[in-house]
Amino acid sequence: MHALRLAVLGLALSACQDQPAQSTGPTPPPVQQGVAAFITVDNLNATVGQTVRVRVEVQVGSQQSYKLGSFTGRLRFNTAKLQFKTENPINDGLRVNNTTTAATGLIRFAGAAPTGFTTLVLYDGMFQVKGTDYAADLALQMEELSAALSLTNLTPQLRVNRQIFLSRSAGH
Repeated sequence: MHALRLAVLGLALSACQDQPAQSTGPTPPPVQQGVAAFITVDNLNATVGQTVRVRVEVQVGSQQSYKLGSFTGRLRFNTAKLQFKTENPINDGLRVNNTTTAATGLIRFAGAAPTGFTTLVLYDGMFQVKGTDYAADLALQMEELSAALSLTNLTPQLRVNRQIFLSRSAGH
């Protein structure tokens, strides 16, 4: 009987290890038309000292037939609540990030892919939490968004969602 209890406990613990650190929170709604840009984080309730992953992502509406070809934008954050640590590389198209102003709470990012990006994460970085409610001060500004091949300006169709969402890959 004791061995059975240990086996059940072992299974329960291994199941817990596969769970994301935070599995609840708002996720971006699906987009029908146009393009939506938003910020996601892997832990909305991170405490001081923890590291969080912050991403800028886009969704192309399900009724659109184009692929994203280029973008430029800015990620702003409160340096009293977040400290930039490092970038996570994205190997899709040509991408550049300017983190020289991260100490002031600004990261600029841009990218281009003539045939279109397959990854719709535009920026991906790691930050250390220095203050509670860090996500409330994250802000996204998109300056340019264009379609691949046709070079159509997508900025007029772009909606920047001000809400911060939980990353779909939180904890993984």
